[in-house]
Amino acid sequence: MNSVIQGLSNTRPLLEYLENDKYLEDINTTLSCMKGALIKAFASVIKELWAPGERDGVVNTTAFKSQVQRFAPRFMGYSQQDAQVRTGIPRYLLEGLHEDVNRVTVKPKPILTEIDDSLSDSAKATEAWSRYLRMEDSHVGDIFIGQLKSTLRCTHCRNDSVTFDPFWDLSLPIPSRTGNLKLQQCLQHFTKEEEMDGDEKPVSG
Repeated sequence: MNSVIQGLSNTRPLLEYLENDKYLEDINTTLSCMKGALIKAFASVIKELWAPGERDGVVNTTAFKSQVQRFAPRFMGYSQQDAQVRTGIPRYLLEGLHEDVNRVTVKPKPILTEIDDSLSDSAKATEAWSRYLRMEDSHVGDIFIGQLKSTLRCTHCRNDSVTFDPFWDLSLPIPSRTGNLKLQQCLQHFTKEEEMDGDEKPVSG
C-alpha cells in the first residue's frame, strides 16, 4: 500500500484535485457506500505527504487504512498478502475513490441493445464510451480509465468482430529479452496479433 500511495500521490492531476479540495464538490452521498469517507481519508494522507517541511517526516496512514478496509475487507490486517491481492490494491483503491466522487447520483437503466454493427469503429467506440459514462463518471475516472479495442478476425471468412471495453489498468507482458526494457516495448507486445486455437479458440453461439 505504501508504494501505491506514493505512486498515486505523484500523479499530478489527482494530486491537484485532492490538494485543492476540488473533490469536495463531487462527493456522492447517494450511491457511494463510503459517502466520501475514503477519498477524504486519502486526501488527508496526500496533503500530509506534500506538506511543506514534512518530506522527511512520518505520515500517519491509520485512518486511511481503516477506510480502505471498510471498503475492501480483503485488505484487513498487516500481514503480507499473496501477489494477486497485493496487485489488486491499486484497482480497489481507485474504484473506491471513483465511487466516492461519481458524478452519477441516480443510476440510469442500462442500455441492453447491442451497438449497431453497421457503424464505423470510431462511432462504435464513441457509443460504447458514452454508455459507460452514463453509469460511471468521475474525475478519478477522467484520469485513469481508458477504453480497449479488441478485434477478433475469423481466419476462414476474414470477418471482424470488434468490442470496446473500459479498463482501469493493463497487465502488460514482459517480453523475454536482454538489456533495458522500455514501456513501449511491453505495450507493443501487449497489442500484437495472436492466433487463438485449442481451448482459446472461439466458438459460435
